[in-house]
Amino acid sequence: MGKALVIAFLGMTAALALGSGVVSAAEMGVPRGAELLGTYCSGCHRSHDGVFDRISSIRKTPEGWTMTLFRMRQVHAVVLDDGVRDEIVRYLSDTQGLAPSEAAAGRFALERRPNAKDLDAGEEINGMCGRCHSLARSALQRRDEVEWRKLAHTHAGQWPSVEYSASGRDRPWWKIASGPLPAVLAARYPFDTQAWSAWRSRSPADLSGNWIVVGHVPGGRDFYGRALLEAEAAGEYQGHYDLTEVGGRAIAGVTKALVYTGYEWRGSAEIGGRNVREVYAVSEDGNRITGRWFDPEHSEDGGEWTAVRDTGVSTVLAILPQAIRAGETAALTVVGTGLDKVTAALSIGGGVKVSDIHRTPVALTASVSVPKEAPTQRVRVAVGAAEHSLVLYTAVDAVSVLPSYGIARVGGGRVAPVTAQFEAIGTARLPDGEEVSLGPVRAEWASAPFDTEAARTEDEKFAGHFDQRGRFYPSGAGPNPLREFSGNNVGNLKVIARIRDGARDLEGAGHLIVTVQRWNTPPIY
Repeated sequence: MGKALVIAFLGMTAALALGSGVVSAAEMGVPRGAELLGTYCSGCHRSHDGVFDRISSIRKTPEGWTMTLFRMRQVHAVVLDDGVRDEIVRYLSDTQGLAPSEAAAGRFALERRPNAKDLDAGEEINGMCGRCHSLARSALQRRDEVEWRKLAHTHAGQWPSVEYSASGRDRPWWKIASGPLPAVLAARYPFDTQAWSAWRSRSPADLSGNWIVVGHVPGGRDFYGRALLEAEAAGEYQGHYDLTEVGGRAIAGVTKALVYTGYEWRGSAEIGGRNVREVYAVSEDGNRITGRWFDPEHSEDGGEWTAVRDTGVSTVLAILPQAIRAGETAALTVVGTGLDKVTAALSIGGGVKVSDIHRTPVALTASVSVPKEAPTQRVRVAVGAAEHSLVLYTAVDAVSVLPSYGIARVGGGRVAPVTAQFEAIGTARLPDGEEVSLGPVRAEWASAPFDTEAARTEDEKFAGHFDQRGRFYPSGAGPNPLREFSGNNVGNLKVIARIRDGARDLEGAGHLIVTVQRWNTPPIY
């Protein structure tokens, strides 16, 4: 019987069983996700008392389980309706997920952070697994030694040339993959852990209520505000955002989110008329939500997000800006909880004068004047018992480029270019020599050949350009007849951020690789 006929037969059998008058799994108290596993997965994965071969011996993140079901469709023609797929992913993520401490190291991959440095899992795992995908993908799943060994066989079966790709011939790849490596992986990423057992025994936190939000858009502005979250069902929330950019522009937003595994927030939001995805982590005590939101089509374009539950107790979450120059008057925003209930005045050390104070439930704004003679120092900012620190500085002593190493990708046709966002970070030196960050500073951006070969091939001329915010826009994909051998518009560039501080010119530098398109963009690289 052909594969398509087998699948059709299994689907028909399941439909007949569901409509047969037999007591349903739901009526027997079986979770909907478990029922769907039995309906759609048991044809290939043998099951006994709810334990499925292969499936029940693996733990993954929501993205990991989504990738598994995608592979089932691509390789085994298991076509699921969106609702069925989503129910199965949710059930598996909740019952066979990762504890917060287990997922922490690989969160950069879930949040699709551009230019993040990959994990270091040791020479053996790095060389065997990191040639084809990030080490985060290995770290964001858990298996025992038997299951890791089966995964090695799956790799060899589905990608028979794996031993010959990406310098794989530098070692006896299959001998290692089918021999000692599974034990190494099982020791580092085991299926049974105390962390997961303890996390599964906890009841998920109810996230309903008011939250205070503060965030940052690289190359853009800081923002703050309020989020009102309302539970629609277990693990399902809708939210309303009332945000303000530093500078005064109001931004409204709404979101709908699922919280997998009791802490993995995955939201689809509209903020300021723009659709974004939200990948956040809820803290173990349920009082903080942190992570990153980004454009669904351009994951490199996004921002930071921190939300703290508004308990009414006065706390300071952030000071915006984080540094003010001596002799200047600036608008200062103190973001926190319960600040409108504090009757005490805003107090700032270092002789800073405060005026024109306005209080809201979310923030306190004021005009602050720093004495000309103030030395570079950290000063205390207090609203009653709630406090934070502010940096006063006399000069910018150095500039660095963040990230220090970035990647952009040429684009064209069905695959859009991938931009790269940089920021210039100022640094001042305290009297004792300690360096303190001043946060992002305005800079002029330029590029230069990174080395002599990049100069010879005129990479700077062809690879792309910077805008005034530090975002690099790569050129279209080649071939380009104006380049040597009609090459692509790739490049190896030095990133230069220049600022003028008084009579001094300062410069920071980074490294940018402009490379080819990525044709495969899985949820975990």
